[in-house]
Amino acid sequence: MTAQFREILHYDGKIFSLSTEPLKPLLDLLGDDEKPVFVSECSACWRGYVGTWEIDNDRLFLINLEGRSDNDVEEVLMNSLFPNQKKVFAGWFTGEIIIPEGKMLHYEHMGYMSIFEKDMFLEFKRGVLCGKRVIDNTKIFDPDDPTGWKKIAKDLYEYNLKNLKKGKLSNP
Repeated sequence: MTAQFREILHYDGKIFSLSTEPLKPLLDLLGDDEKPVFVSECSACWRGYVGTWEIDNDRLFLINLEGRSDNDVEEVLMNSLFPNQKKVFAGWFTGEIIIPEGKMLHYEHMGYMSIFEKDMFLEFKRGVLCGKRVIDNTKIFDPDDPTGWKKIAKDLYEYNLKNLKKGKLSNP
């Protein structure tokens, strides 16, 4: 999968790119008759749309939506999914929004897997911001193992070896 176009978020007077798709849970809930069928115009946007979001008074809102419908002629805009609404409270969204920040440390040609200096995690419950944390990836980033697989394998090997010596694992 190709690296994907990111959703946009206006938050705290700044504009961020997201590694999360907050509209997806709502689209998954809608029936086939209710939701637009988005079509990808390029491999960098498999979902076929880009949403623009805003956090206002600790509440998440969708403020713009752009995409193409399955007939490839009609643009799917905010009004297509939410008639006569310019700002829609995202009460359907519970989970974390991930915001990459700083310089890119490692490019990964897949989804949102590229690694940046920091990741900000905004936690929402029914569209209301209820937590925030920041991870500094520069402290854990290894340029020789950018995705961390070697470290995971080494940690698992050491864990199993330690427990084998304690008799907690059986030797195959």
